[in-house]
Amino acid sequence: MQDLNDIDYFVQVVELGSFTAASKALGVAKSQLSFRVARLEASLGVRLIQRTTRRSHVSEIGRRYYEQCRLLLAAAAQTQRVIDDAQATPRGRIRVACPVLFAQLLLAPVLVDFLKQHPDVQVDLDICHHQADVIAGGYDIAFRVRDSVKDSSLVMRSYGMDPQVLVASPDLLQRQGQPTQPLELKRLSSVGVISAEGRHFWHLRDSDGRAQQVEHHPSLVSDDLQVLYQAVIGGIGAAQLPQFVCREPIAKGRLIPLLPAWSLPSGNVHAVYPSRHGHTPALRSFIDFVGQHMPQVLRRTQLGVLAENVQPARTAKRGR
Repeated sequence: MQDLNDIDYFVQVVELGSFTAASKALGVAKSQLSFRVARLEASLGVRLIQRTTRRSHVSEIGRRYYEQCRLLLAAAAQTQRVIDDAQATPRGRIRVACPVLFAQLLLAPVLVDFLKQHPDVQVDLDICHHQADVIAGGYDIAFRVRDSVKDSSLVMRSYGMDPQVLVASPDLLQRQGQPTQPLELKRLSSVGVISAEGRHFWHLRDSDGRAQQVEHHPSLVSDDLQVLYQAVIGGIGAAQLPQFVCREPIAKGRLIPLLPAWSLPSGNVHAVYPSRHGHTPALRSFIDFVGQHMPQVLRRTQLGVLAENVQPARTAKRGR
């Protein structure tokens, strides 16, 4: 079978009228072009281009062969476009790790609309009751709500801030009293997120900018937001929780905000993944889609409206 590159060189020589012109246009040495065309002729057993010391011209068989070569090269280009289109179209499986409440309250509406727009993509959503190890777990992407992500081996993308609320159950406050100033928080039982330092603090700030740090000693620590939420609802202790988790229980009286005149640092909604490069079209589309819509969902939850539907963003088609 003939080399397509040899055929392409032959076509260029015919269309540009000479080896010299083709050499300049292609940036290939004239001697190399002559060698490649001669090799093609030898494999075919015919003379495609008649050469003399002064000029060259296409033979009759060379002209007929040229017409077929044009069709062959066009077909080869079309075949490559099929592969390019297949690689550019999002399809295949994505493995996603996500905390349970984040998945239920924030990610679910985004995920539904993403799958509607990309029906050839399948998502394996692993609801993790701990901070997922992206590399060891073989995940393509994981979501976290933290003030920061310290793993330098991962790429981080932030989607927006989520306000934090200090809350307790009515039962706990009835038993231990409702604090009216930060230092009174010390008398309350508490639960909290696992701390690498082994110490736990609530960092409070009032409307005048005054800061107050209160150390507490939780009876339960966990990386699982659902466990902490259930512990607070059950009256085990007070806790700092994301606003999107607390809004409905507060509205129904199951949780009571503590010290409403004081605020806590906001958490940050992160996605982490192993690399900036080599993503499949499916994963790249998913990262972009979440990036477009997660800030919108966060804003809606801050306004007290859980997103039932994410409006598709108008985005320009990418050029190939």
